[in-house]
Amino acid sequence: MFNLSVFTLVLLSFALGTCEYVIIGILPNIATDLNVPITQAGLLISVFAVVYSIGAPVITAFLSRFPRHKTLLTLIFLFIVGNIACMTAGSYAMMVASRVFLAAVSSATISISMTFAPDVAMRKYTSSVISLIFAGFNIASVVGVPFSMLITQFASWRAAFAFITIVSIILFILVLKRLPKKSMPQTSNLKGQLVLLTDKRIIMAASAMILSGSASYCFYTYLTPILAEKLALPEDMLSLAFIIFGIAAIISNLTSPFLNKIGGMRNLWIVFALQAIASILLTFTMTYFIAGSITIFILGLLMYLLNTPTQMYYLQISKKFYPGTMALAGSLTSSSYNVGIALGAFAGSISVDIFGLGSVGIAGGIFAILATLVSYRLAAKIKYDYRFVIERARRLK
Repeated sequence: MFNLSVFTLVLLSFALGTCEYVIIGILPNIATDLNVPITQAGLLISVFAVVYSIGAPVITAFLSRFPRHKTLLTLIFLFIVGNIACMTAGSYAMMVASRVFLAAVSSATISISMTFAPDVAMRKYTSSVISLIFAGFNIASVVGVPFSMLITQFASWRAAFAFITIVSIILFILVLKRLPKKSMPQTSNLKGQLVLLTDKRIIMAASAMILSGSASYCFYTYLTPILAEKLALPEDMLSLAFIIFGIAAIISNLTSPFLNKIGGMRNLWIVFALQAIASILLTFTMTYFIAGSITIFILGLLMYLLNTPTQMYYLQISKKFYPGTMALAGSLTSSSYNVGIALGAFAGSISVDIFGLGSVGIAGGIFAILATLVSYRLAAKIKYDYRFVIERARRLK
């Protein structure tokens, strides 16, 4: 299953993830160098997430009409250009423009790369390949971002984008040589692609993902102050704590294909229910080191279990009912989750401002409860549709 082509796709998600998350680690350096308040520099994170979530379905639907191998190579080239622009940005306005450009390019790049998953390994391993691609983002948070922060200590923050640029150049060569050059199946025009987004099942699955992502980022956005202020973790231990949480997130991603095999979307509501319980418990355990640490680790284990079942469900609906929309279907997981990131971070900030840091668990729990309800309703619909098909087959006999 794991070959050089699969490695190429994982390395691509690693580069995209490092590009997206690196700002979190070097935010103070950027604010100082560009002479802006750190709160203003923080908008670079929000802007990226918003553009990413909007751009993924629209740009991907437009690009899906072109040969995907050449399209992916073009996107990686533009990704290199965007990182060079960040590396050389001389003003805050230039940095914002560069991040907007990178968000648009990144959203389409990961979506197009997903369409290669069935072609780089045997069909029975498709869900595992998809989980590995998503795991690349987790590896970026555990390895890529800390490494970028490390080199920033010895050089300018611009060195972090130089690192991403070098990785991207290697990626361009790997994609050129290793990924299959055959095109996707016939795709619809832009209007024909977007009809996928009107399907009730797609809307429900995307809504559940947005709500679960919001639940996660209500607390994850404030993980550093939770660790430092509530759990009283020494400053020199924060990096280690983030690495441990990242390992939990990687386990979550790698476990996701197993969940897909034992019911997939039909059982996902159970995961969201557990996420709701753990989120609410965080409010009451975050002042106790052992209990709080365990709760946070559990939230990490639950964080990405939804990835493979949801992505496979999008692709199945697309293939069966909306031929020609596979590229758009491949964009929906990352797009939906980025909406959740933006919404969760916003809701978390309001919760902290009004009720204090301890309230982020309750806020996240509310989102997770809503995700549970939506997912349970979708599971009931999936079971009903399955029984209907079986009953119809029996009548035809």
